[in-house]
Amino acid sequence: MKRIVVYIIVLLLTVQCFAQESSQSKNLIVTDTVVYDAKCRLYSFEFESAEFSKKVYFLLPLIEDTVVRQIIWDKMIGSRYDSKMLELELLEEINMYMDRVASNPELIDAEKMEERFSDIEYYESSWMVTPAFVSDEYIALTNYFSEFNGGAIHHQWGEVAYVFSLSTGKQISEDDVLDNIDTHRYLVANKLYELLQKNLGYDSDELFVDNVMQMLNGNFYFTEKELIYMYEPYEVACYAAGEPTLSLPKKWLKPYLNVDGPLYKYWFGDKKTR
Repeated sequence: MKRIVVYIIVLLLTVQCFAQESSQSKNLIVTDTVVYDAKCRLYSFEFESAEFSKKVYFLLPLIEDTVVRQIIWDKMIGSRYDSKMLELELLEEINMYMDRVASNPELIDAEKMEERFSDIEYYESSWMVTPAFVSDEYIALTNYFSEFNGGAIHHQWGEVAYVFSLSTGKQISEDDVLDNIDTHRYLVANKLYELLQKNLGYDSDELFVDNVMQMLNGNFYFTEKELIYMYEPYEVACYAAGEPTLSLPKKWLKPYLNVDGPLYKYWFGDKKTR
């Protein structure tokens, strides 16, 4: 009889462990893929209850040089995760959510799930890292984050762009791209301001720009044909304007570039293209 009881207990524990493992595997996705001809590793999970919602979607470049890879990954996700232990940390986070729901079954109640946006305790966050442009020399990644706390009027969100050298891992700065002549900087900033007005159709008194130099915010990336600036909600215009994105074509921008910088050399010097 004791053997039967022990057997049943072992069987139940095995089923429980398998169920937990299955639940984990459904929540966390880790797979290799190709984006813009670049090898990437996808880490993705989504967890939702009546109390909170968490979404993570990281498409991180699988650069052959592991040192460079480490530099870029740390820059993109190092504020929250250890890039060397990312999969383990994501699993631990999922387990934490699972344990909380297991201890509070009401968190998966369907009625509460439908009413969660009216609950002042409700919290929601999304974090996405995705490639925006890849060449043999550079990679541009965007870091998107959205957050909502119950009781807030709307989500807070924004997106920040980063450009890295694939040979060194160095992040390309605004000073690397533009020359240091004040009048040139002003002309570039003013061009962005004019594009902002034109694209949004707003008058100057409807924009949140006290000084046109505010348009040079360092939040940019480039492609083979243009330099693209990004602005977070409320940064240069009202929330309804969303996240303005403005682009400067390389032909127009050429006189204002740092001739010793990486973008000038990439666009107008010897370069490799895919």
